[in-house]
Amino acid sequence: MEFHVLGPLRVTRGGTEVALAAAYKQRLTLALLLSRADQTTSTETLVAAVWGDRPPASARRNIQLYVHRLRGCLGAQWLRTDPNGYGVVAGDRLDATRFRQLAAHGRKALQDGSTRQAEATLRAALGLWRGAAYGEFAGCETLAAEADRLDRLRLDAHEDWARAQLALGRHREVITDLTDLVQAHPYRENLYECLMLALYRDGRRAEALELFRRARTLLDEQLGVEPGTTLQRLHQTILRGEEPAVPSPAPPTRVPRHLPVNVAGFVGRRKALGVLDGLLPDSATGPADPPSIVLITGTAGVGKTSLAVHWAHQVADRFPDGQLYVNLRGFDPDQQAMDPVEAIRDFLDAFGVPPDHVPAGPQAQAGLYRSVLADRRVLVVLDNARDAEQVRPLLPSSPRCLALITSRNQLTALLATHGATPLPLDLLTTAEASHLLARRVGAQRIDAEPEAVDDIVGRCAHLPLALAIVAARAATKPRFSLRALADELGRARGRLEAFTGEDLATDVPTVFSWSYHRLTAGAARLFRLLGLHPGPDVAVPAVASLAGVPTGQIRPWLDELTEAHLIIERAPGRYAQHDLLRAYAAELVHASDGEPDRRATVNRMLDHYLHGAHTGSVLLYPHRYAIAEPALTPGVTRVELADHAQALAWFSQEYAVLLAAIQLAGGTGHDAHTWQLAWALYTYADRRGHWNQHVTVQHLGLHAAQRLDDPVAQAHSHHCLGSAYTFLERYDEAHRQYERAIGMFDRAGNQVGRAHSHLNRALVFEHDQQLEPALEHAQQSLDLFRAAGHRSGQAKALNAVGWYQAALGQLAPALVNCQQALDLLHEMGDRYGQGLTWDSVGYVQHLIGDYDAALLSYQHSVDLWQELGDRHTEATVLQRLGDSHLATGDADAATDAWRRALAILEDIAHADADQVRHKLAQTSAPPATQ
Repeated sequence: MEFHVLGPLRVTRGGTEVALAAAYKQRLTLALLLSRADQTTSTETLVAAVWGDRPPASARRNIQLYVHRLRGCLGAQWLRTDPNGYGVVAGDRLDATRFRQLAAHGRKALQDGSTRQAEATLRAALGLWRGAAYGEFAGCETLAAEADRLDRLRLDAHEDWARAQLALGRHREVITDLTDLVQAHPYRENLYECLMLALYRDGRRAEALELFRRARTLLDEQLGVEPGTTLQRLHQTILRGEEPAVPSPAPPTRVPRHLPVNVAGFVGRRKALGVLDGLLPDSATGPADPPSIVLITGTAGVGKTSLAVHWAHQVADRFPDGQLYVNLRGFDPDQQAMDPVEAIRDFLDAFGVPPDHVPAGPQAQAGLYRSVLADRRVLVVLDNARDAEQVRPLLPSSPRCLALITSRNQLTALLATHGATPLPLDLLTTAEASHLLARRVGAQRIDAEPEAVDDIVGRCAHLPLALAIVAARAATKPRFSLRALADELGRARGRLEAFTGEDLATDVPTVFSWSYHRLTAGAARLFRLLGLHPGPDVAVPAVASLAGVPTGQIRPWLDELTEAHLIIERAPGRYAQHDLLRAYAAELVHASDGEPDRRATVNRMLDHYLHGAHTGSVLLYPHRYAIAEPALTPGVTRVELADHAQALAWFSQEYAVLLAAIQLAGGTGHDAHTWQLAWALYTYADRRGHWNQHVTVQHLGLHAAQRLDDPVAQAHSHHCLGSAYTFLERYDEAHRQYERAIGMFDRAGNQVGRAHSHLNRALVFEHDQQLEPALEHAQQSLDLFRAAGHRSGQAKALNAVGWYQAALGQLAPALVNCQQALDLLHEMGDRYGQGLTWDSVGYVQHLIGDYDAALLSYQHSVDLWQELGDRHTEATVLQRLGDSHLATGDADAATDAWRRALAILEDIAHADADQVRHKLAQTSAPPATQ
């Protein structure tokens, strides 16, 4: 038995077609089961897919009848029934399954350099297609989403097949297919790249250049973006008349699933849900159609986020390429609204875009983001937006995407400029509010006291957030009558503002105060102190530092606050608050706690983050020129980090909090904390490529150091700024920062700091392809380190001098300097430095032509990087190890080293993988035929 869905639905037995009933719904049922082959599909899922929102009363019975008829037609062994639903036993007898397997095997063969095998396998995969997948069921959204996934895999396989053809020199044979694909998928830059290469190799250079011009015009006019770096480089290569490399297969696309946990006990909002359902992009949406943008607005606490998240979960399968979510913090009382550049960078990370592929400028980053979404079906949830300017860079331009925005403001500019659909969210009706209480408290209690329920709903002003807090109180006090709770809520109106005012946002503190006043003294104090934390969330050790007590003492209070719905445990050991609750806590702490206590609390919190960041920075980069670790204030809980991996994980969790803490420190007169936190954040920001944020942070640190009139602190800030500007390729600014750092260190008599800045400035010259001044600054660094007797610095500088000498062809002194560096590092036991320097020694030996010696040196370096766990540098040295093996004539050993490097680079999604694939292809592929 064979099942065929890659075209019109067919079933064959021994090559003979099995006669299926012509009834559409019965065929649709079989297609739905095949789309989830070898899994169980519930009857409810089948009913919803076949009839939509309004199934007939006989729907379940009809499904049973369809399955019964299919079992008689196909045979009982192919259809299974269990208590949860039905399933088809297909395995690889389903053509869609065979296609996926063949496409994956073909890509793997292409990546491994087995080009002929890849071409044959991919050709077989594409040969399984007889038309559009599930084509006769285009009206079924469930199958439309599955067909969309298969179409994307088919396009990927077609692209890989074209690359294999190009690698085999069959450029002329592939031009027609690629031309058709470009016309069908005009926003897919990889196809332009392949077609340009095929045309150029076929002697049609002018047509290749014209194709690039058309692609650039289309992308600019339709998406507002320039072609990507790879396509532009190919264009430049063709202009120069050079031979370009065959494009490598694109890495597997990540599918981000960023939605928060679905809302428990969601009720009501039927009308709003219906409006949202009607705005879903249709599966037949064309490239000329505008993208769908929905703007949910309403007062604070009215349930905008709950509605957005609940609906997003309901329709997630309609967006098979991913669901993005970000809290833009538009109305955060303490923390600045999120910069859209930060959100874009997070989104690009989610899709696996390597940091070194992300351009420096905000407009270019936004263009890359729109380009990534151009051919995908993605749901983008932009929660808590401040204004239209914050949102615009985050809006997708693809009509296959949908942007769902929530905001307290109306954002009327988006309605005018982007055609956004407004969805204003009103308060809950009395029936919806009562239903919400029933879901949280229990229907029996609600039915028993209808008048008390009406009073509670009225006093909560029908506001979902207030109702949730009251329901939590009622649920934890089952012996209290609802009338007693309603009366107690009424008495609170005398102490705080009334619930029934016109400005609903000012009514909510009454509900908050009602929960707050029932806390124990310790939990109440902790709630107030959380109002001093900059957010967006906080871990247990930081909470303990705020309160100045051990973590064991803090946990019962956290549990108490969680039960009262005054905080939520977003992840194990991490807590967050709604922004109104945070604002209320901040109001309380300023009214109830004196200024000395508040300042001591902030100081403990900043100490906690500073010590954690300092410890983590040293673990990430043990041989960085470190500042002294500040003294630990009594009452601060230390961050316990044991190794590199724990440091990396801690920074990843706390990065947003650390940014907010630096801003808080700078704005509250904690200047020493400000510049030291900025210094400590440098290594992680550098590793993650957050260079634009890093510039902002270091400027805050610099201003704080200037207020302290501390020249050494200012020098450190200038030094860190120089590094950030280097990686942003703003070399003139990088030089200015390093000049100021060198001057400041010099005036402070800190020659070691001055030497480090000279050494880093050499790197700026190297990046700018100026090797002679790079060597001069490395030599100045070496002289200063020697004068200061700084052995670690001498070793680093000797290695740098040797490297630049080798690059300039001064091989004999280069080898002497690198070997001297190695001797020093051995004496000090500096394994990290040894790894770097063995690499340099191997590099010089390779240039000299002593390949056997180079192999030994490179192997020493590889062994050290494996021990230290620095996988990227290990992969870099493995590439050079392979080069030396090839120079000795040992192609097999070279291929082995490169494959090891490629495995690492693919695992960490690094751009250098393309370079290694090119080496492997050149080594293993036969000569191209003309």
